[in-house]
Parts: sequence; structure tokens; C-alpha cells
Amino acid sequence: MSPSWSEIPTDLLYSILSKLSTPDLFRSAAVCSHWSAVVDKLRRSPGDQRPQMPWLVPEEQFLIDGDCNYQNNYNFFSLSEGRVYDIPSPATRFLKTVAGSSHGWLITVRKVSVQLLNPITQVHINLPSTPTVGGRNVEAFKAVLSSDPSRGGDYSVVFVFYSRSMRKEFLFFVNAGDEEWKMINGGGYHYDDIAFHKGKLYAVTRSEEHAEVMVVAYDLITMDSTPTWTPVVALPDIILVFDVVSYFLCTSSDDLLLTRIMTKISERYINRRDFWNVKKSEYYINMVEILKVDTEEGVIIKMNNLGKYTLFLSAASSLCIDTSSLPDLRSNYIYVSNDLCEIGYRDNLVYSMEDETFISLSLPPLSSPRRRQSVFSSTKLQRPALVWFAPSIALHADPM
Repeated sequence: MSPSWSEIPTDLLYSILSKLSTPDLFRSAAVCSHWSAVVDKLRRSPGDQRPQMPWLVPEEQFLIDGDCNYQNNYNFFSLSEGRVYDIPSPATRFLKTVAGSSHGWLITVRKVSVQLLNPITQVHINLPSTPTVGGRNVEAFKAVLSSDPSRGGDYSVVFVFYSRSMRKEFLFFVNAGDEEWKMINGGGYHYDDIAFHKGKLYAVTRSEEHAEVMVVAYDLITMDSTPTWTPVVALPDIILVFDVVSYFLCTSSDDLLLTRIMTKISERYINRRDFWNVKKSEYYINMVEILKVDTEEGVIIKMNNLGKYTLFLSAASSLCIDTSSLPDLRSNYIYVSNDLCEIGYRDNLVYSMEDETFISLSLPPLSSPRRRQSVFSSTKLQRPALVWFAPSIALHADPM
């Protein structure tokens, strides 16, 4: 008589389950009570689980498959499985906009309310309402989280807020348990990206005095209530006419990585029958650079390859994934969700560092695009901006 699956030794089963994806872990927990107990043990030690293949989630999800999102679901696309998951949000009656994702959590905003949400475990944490600057309201552009709240201890949440009336961006942060946001002082007026690395916050910013692009650091732990920036390195910017340069910061286990992507804008006139000549803009990425930022020496080092890593970049999140334990994910690639809202261009591409070539990332409809006015018709469809999200099964030490 063959042994039962439930008789697999606990240590061996733990080792096997730690190598599964998040959906497969939940399926495994349904096999029997023994497997369920081992999955529960793994969820309490999330550091033992392999890195997860990122999912994509639309920044806004008012519509799903063309219908109003009355179910209050978040619409996720699993890259490894090639399928869409609809996961309900337990946190609020109204779905929020995703401002960022870090450590398996979505950082969400609706009007003035701010929240951390782990859609897998259904745990949410309320944060203070959005701040004002000089009595003026601000909008959330991007947010990052310093560490996983599920593991206990202190953590910080940092937002890039934008004031339309002042036409300027501001950095604010809040620590675990704080009741109000604190402004981070500095000479920047625009922040291309922000990321935590080895306990410090780093930003790619442009100063008010000069158009110079810089990487700067903030120590939110040892500074007083009004931390200011420390310049790390100035970047030789290469903006040319009709070019848009985007910067993305992300961190591996050892290095702070800066990706610079140049999008070329070419314009030509097309002749429409029974209409006047129309100027048509075409966009394509014509340069990708990976730079390692040496935060100690204040220099940048150009990288020709990413080794065992692959990058996932979008306006609201930037992830660096170790592919060593992910046989379905090839290293040395860059997945780019290119969202240039200022020129109305969005695309999803995969770039090979080895071949220096792009291929289009084929995606199913992720929520429905919103309708906006067009020059040639009453409405046009605009695809939603997408955010990379690495799911986490970690059980929260103190559920909210």
C-alpha cells in the first residue's frame, strides 16, 4: 500500500511548499489538514518562501469587463500563469487608486483617505489623511513602503504629492503609529522616482535652482522631524528635442539601481480624406541604461547586464527580482510599463539586456479603459496605467 500524501514528513513538505507560487500555496492548503498547517507555518515565516513572480494591477479600476465595479474587486494579472484574478477588497466600500506597491502591499488613496492593503491576506492599515500644503490640497503621484508591516517593528510610508495650483511636487512621510504626515524639506520640485535602500530613502529629483538631475538621500530614522536631503550624485542628463527621459529606482539585495529610459517622439503629418492634414505623434524607446549608484563614493557605474536579476518598472512601482529560484523567469530582462501621461502615451514592453531588443508584452484586458474626449470623436479609450505588484502571503502579527 503506497503512503498517503498527508504522511510526507513536515520538514520535507515545508521545503517543497516554500518553492511554490502564491496561488499554488492556497491550493495546497486545501489538500488536507496537515498540508494546511504547514502552509500556515510558512505564512508566519515569509522569508523562507521563494521570490514571487510579479502581478500587474491597474492603477484605477472603475470598470471591469465593461461593467461598473460594484463588487469592489481588484483586477490582477499573474505573469507566471497568464491569467487574471479578481480579488475583492475588504477595506472600503469604494475602491481606491493604487499609488504604489511595496513588500506585498498596495498603497491606496481615495480623496483624502490613505491605506495599506495586502489583497492576498485581506489585511488593511489606515494611515493619516492626506496632508495639505499652505492650505492647498495635493494629489498622490507615487508611494513606497520601507519594510513589510506583517513582520512587526517600525516602517515608513513615503508619498510624492503634487499641488496643481503651485505646480510643484512634495515629499511627505509617516512612520508606523504616527497621526500626521511630515514634510521632507529639500530643493526639489520634481521627483522622477523614490526607493528605500539599506534603511535610507533615495530619490531622483530636479532642483529648483538648476535643471540638474540628482540622486539624493534622506535618513528618516536619525533625522529630526524635518529631514532634509543629502546629495549623492549628479546625473548627466541627455534630454534632446522631442525626447522624454524617465528614471526608475529599485534595489537588489546589495545595490541601488537606476534605470534611464529615453522615449523618442517623432511627428509627421497624415492626410485624412475630407479633413485637413493632421499631425500624428509616434513614440518609441530608443535608449535604455542601467546605472549602479555607489552611495558611498557618490558615483554611478554603467552596467552591461543584470546578472541573476530582472527588473519590473512602472510609474508607481519598481521591482528587482532574483530569478535564481524562478525557472519560468529569465534573468537580464526589463519589463517596462511605460506610462507617459504628459504626452498621452502608454505601452508595455520587455527589453532584453543581452540582445538590446524589445518585444511587446501581450496582456488581456485589465479592467476597462476610461473614456476621454478626442479631437476626432466624442470619446476615445485610454488604457489604464499599470502597477507591478509582488504578492505576499505573510500573516500580519497584529491584524487591523
